[in-house]
Amino acid sequence: MEIDEYIRVTMTTNQIPGLSVAVVQEGEPVLVKGYGLANIEHSVAATEHTVYEIASVGKTFTAAIAMMLVEEGVISLDEPITNYLDRPPLAWQSVTIKHILAHQSGIPSYTDAPNYWELTRLDLSKSEILALVADLPLKFQPGEFSAYDNTGYYLLGLMLEKVTGKSYGDLLRDRIFAPLGMNASLMNDPKEIVPNRAAGYRLLNNKLVNKPYYSPSVTYSAGGQLSSVADMVKWEQALCRATLLKQSTLDFIWTANFPNQGDDWEKLRYVAGLGWWVLNYGDRRVVGHNGSILGFASNITRFIDDKITVILFCNLDTISRPDAIAKEIAAYYCPALREIVLQPP
Repeated sequence: MEIDEYIRVTMTTNQIPGLSVAVVQEGEPVLVKGYGLANIEHSVAATEHTVYEIASVGKTFTAAIAMMLVEEGVISLDEPITNYLDRPPLAWQSVTIKHILAHQSGIPSYTDAPNYWELTRLDLSKSEILALVADLPLKFQPGEFSAYDNTGYYLLGLMLEKVTGKSYGDLLRDRIFAPLGMNASLMNDPKEIVPNRAAGYRLLNNKLVNKPYYSPSVTYSAGGQLSSVADMVKWEQALCRATLLKQSTLDFIWTANFPNQGDDWEKLRYVAGLGWWVLNYGDRRVVGHNGSILGFASNITRFIDDKITVILFCNLDTISRPDAIAKEIAAYYCPALREIVLQPP
């Protein structure tokens, strides 16, 4: 099959050990398959059931639960996030839930802290994580500009827990995973036995090595989820069928949320929606999210008007643009996509 050849060449060129992919066309899976190895040391093949760390693709789940609570009237997008935080910094008072969902909060991302990478091997408390940025000024006034913000999505997890009285992991299970039958999806805990868990790899001096320990305390609701592409097909079908959220809500979160200043739409060719990135493909509606974490890279891209979605997980972290691979795969099923240039370039 032509697409198998493309994937194998891509994996060889990029030294990807294992890759699992799902393609959903008009709500139905047309390709759900694994390639290569989930674990090199034990020669375990990657399949559609291989469980990967999906990193920031998990932000789409965090946003979805927040929007469920908005639909239920439990929270409002225009409320300050500080309503739900214990002893929040004064500087965060004007940051709304919507600012955070759209990466317009101005709160510095804790992953940009100078000592962040020294801390990733430590199991820190949530307050210790937030202390990395709590005393810093905002980068800009909320709503003025866009800047990718892991801190905000960490705060959303705390907010969801406070509002519901449940842990974030239990919320994911009760609100998304169990209703959809996503039985392989859960929060990452490296010490737990997880069936079909992929090993993660890095390239060091052009040689594959095992990824170092990376504490789940630094990911949490900003990207600490595990899933398989077989499970993600169920997530995609729920989006296609508006199972968990109303169609009007989905349309809303997939609409570009422009900041007051900046020309990101023309310059960067993408702008945040709410929990998703809206990509500038002209008149074509396209939304997606990449994920990157030690040992893994992931992507979901929804070509809404073309009714095709690609989900891609791999166990190598040097793949900086998994969305580029996803677009190529989509083009095998929708040749019109081959004619358009990858966005953002």
